Amino acid sequence: MKRIFAIVGILLAFMTSCSSQTEPINYGKDNCNLCKMTIMEKEYACELVTSKGKVFKFDDVSCMVKYLKASQTSDADYGFIVVNDFKNPKKFIDVHKVTFLSGEAFTSPMRGDLAAFSEIKAVEAESNKDATIKILSWKEVLEKFNK
Repeated sequence: MKRIFAIVGILLAFMTSCSSQTEPINYGKDNCNLCKMTIMEKEYACELVTSKGKVFKFDDVSCMVKYLKASQTSDADYGFIVVNDFKNPKKFIDVHKVTFLSGEAFTSPMRGDLAAFSEIKAVEAESNKDATIKILSWKEVLEKFNK
């Protein structure tokens, strides 16, 4: 009986160690996986998580996109590709479910100058403040930084 419990315990430990999930960013301590700067600004932070559970943290969406290009990987290689909501930076959101705004109004750490929004009302409010702000999809963000 003890042997069965030991085997079940080992299997459970193995299964949970291979799970893929986002990980909270420790602001002021964690570094960006591309530029190596300390991640400070919650509004612009983002993560890639592989299907095996390895987490890559970034201080700017532009760093994340450049990392994707440099590592020759794509969306399909990751279990999660998430960004912080600019208006609610404690909440990670899938990049396919947000609207990105691009412009000088968003001074991100590496000057990617992008912010992600999950609510259309926030997008409308921000874009009405400045006529130079551009609305982008994830596909357009990838194109912008893959030139």
